[in-house]
Amino acid sequence: MTPVEWLTREDEVCHPDRLARLQWLSGISPKAEYWTFPGGLLAKCLFEEARYCFVYGQFLAAIVLGIAYIEHTVAALFFATGRNDLERASLTQLLKEALNHGWINQREYANLQHARQIRNPITHFRKPGDDETIEYRLVMGNELPYSIIEEDAHHVIETALRLLEKNAA
Repeated sequence: MTPVEWLTREDEVCHPDRLARLQWLSGISPKAEYWTFPGGLLAKCLFEEARYCFVYGQFLAAIVLGIAYIEHTVAALFFATGRNDLERASLTQLLKEALNHGWINQREYANLQHARQIRNPITHFRKPGDDETIEYRLVMGNELPYSIIEEDAHHVIETALRLLEKNAA
């Protein structure tokens, strides 16, 4: 199969799923005229690439990039208020501080923490059988592998969009 044939076939096979994901994304995106990115150009790139990866079914990449966007954004917001002590803070610490300062409510905090917990076993090794691994969740939930990863990506992307909405005008 040539590269052109491969791409053509992939486009034909994957188009309906990509379209469905794009429609979902469009439906939950902030309706504001302007989206701002307190984390600067890198945060904007992380956000855009997370969305693109999500639409194209690259769910692990969407999860990692989505969390990176969240972390950059929250850290930048604190830095903008003079909180230089949080420059290299963990996402856990940033989220606790955001909750304590009233920037997010308890429900948002729980969603952000869940998104962080989704990312952790993807970016940090877990021993086989650990209850945070995708494999463990598959066995315990009797799920298909890709469905859990896609569901996780939905959560992370939706959580990132809710954070973006706070800075939209």
